[in-house]
Amino acid sequence: MILHDRIRLIGRLLCRGLAAPGWKKTGWRVLLLLYAAVLFTLSSLPMSPGRPILGIPSGDKLVHAGEFAVFFLLASRALAGPGRRRVLLAFVLTSVYAGTDEFHQLFVATRTASVLDWLADLAGAGAAALLTLGAFRSSLWRLRRLRILKGDNPDREG
Repeated sequence: MILHDRIRLIGRLLCRGLAAPGWKKTGWRVLLLLYAAVLFTLSSLPMSPGRPILGIPSGDKLVHAGEFAVFFLLASRALAGPGRRRVLLAFVLTSVYAGTDEFHQLFVATRTASVLDWLADLAGAGAAALLTLGAFRSSLWRLRRLRILKGDNPDREG
């Protein structure tokens, strides 16, 4: 899959009722597309074999997790919908893009496609999803507490 096709795929997913209106969302969508292009470019570069990344064995898995945690965070900001739905859509988009990234590496000299790399991508996205859901839940709890302190108890009838 060439860069143009991958960007078009992401653009279609973002524009088919998943993307939220407003200029802020447009900015996040642009950042997501730029980041996807950067990832595509980086995965197109040949890699020198035998040298561990980050100086540790399997350091490339940490890089994969970090790259796709960022991708997930950008995707979750670019998509519309309630918290959990948006997180799920962002995770699906991230896993699809990560899969196409690994498939693309089949055609790059000195690179190989690896299910373990894809799983590392998903682990990074999953960690970012858990952090996002935790932050969302925490902000809802704070909002509810503020409403109770102001005397606007949502549990009270009448």
